[in-house]
Amino acid sequence: MNIRTGALLLALAFAAPALADIVTEVRAVEVTTSNVIVPTTPNGRLTFKPCAGTCEATYESARLTPETRYRVGDQATDFAGFRKAFFNLARGASHYALVSVDVDANTVTSVAIAD
Repeated sequence: MNIRTGALLLALAFAAPALADIVTEVRAVEVTTSNVIVPTTPNGRLTFKPCAGTCEATYESARLTPETRYRVGDQATDFAGFRKAFFNLARGASHYALVSVDVDANTVTSVAIAD
């Protein structure tokens, strides 16, 4: 084997992992707003009880990050605006939130509520 062939094979071996696709698994959960606990800070943990028809017995939580996106209706907002709109909702089963969670990192990628 000459040096060029060896160098080419070595370069390809190091480049192979970089060619792999990066996959982020995100789970979207629909919950009633009465089963969501919003933290006081944007770096806290959002706690919620998943619902698929009927709500599950235990709460789950995932960490909010600076990259978490918040929506109220069709408007994007920041954490403070989301928190204010969330606490202005009437409680009950008539309002829903959609929580998207990065499964591997256990972080909230987005949370949306209808206004």
